[in-house]
Amino acid sequence: MLLASVPVTYGATRRRHERWRARWQLRRCLTLGDARESDRVCAAGIVRLLDEALVAPLSGRTCVAYRSRVWPGWHTGAPFSAETMQLRPFALDLGDEEIIVAGDHAIFGLLPLELAPRNPEREASFVARHALAVQHGLFGRSASRARFAEVALEPGAQVAVGGTLVLVPRDEPPTDTERGFREPPPPSQRIVGSRARPLVFVDLA
Repeated sequence: MLLASVPVTYGATRRRHERWRARWQLRRCLTLGDARESDRVCAAGIVRLLDEALVAPLSGRTCVAYRSRVWPGWHTGAPFSAETMQLRPFALDLGDEEIIVAGDHAIFGLLPLELAPRNPEREASFVARHALAVQHGLFGRSASRARFAEVALEPGAQVAVGGTLVLVPRDEPPTDTERGFREPPPPSQRIVGSRARPLVFVDLA
């Protein structure tokens, strides 16, 4: 889990900027067929679960990645927010094959989830996780003045994914009749991301 405190400005302008940034990042990527290991690549497909899913803390939606934020108060120029981001490895169904996507940081070019009606219990838990109740007085009726936002990448979503191409050797030992005569199978491809070279998620639907 990533926890960070950063100065941000909430609003439609910032959301548009974040989606534009994600799309701009994808335009700099190569397609899988043209790329070599460590290149930045882009692939489009449908998100499939691999193992355990995540539950987005504010909306309660099942997902493979989310980013949740809170601003203490209605002032859109507030200099402080708290952010939580979490990702799980997932498969991107390309139609004729699947590719594994994994990382610990991402740029989200996704539409924000509708957080209405608000869920006071989820909001209170999120605020407490960041110790904001003490720092900003976000408790009781004052919590209603806080502003929350969340994006989530859900199973079944049609998305374009950008990241760094990694080749992973396949664990397929030859049979007795093939031993010594068969070339090793080609490595499988993965798209990975880190804080330095994050994954990029953009809506297609």
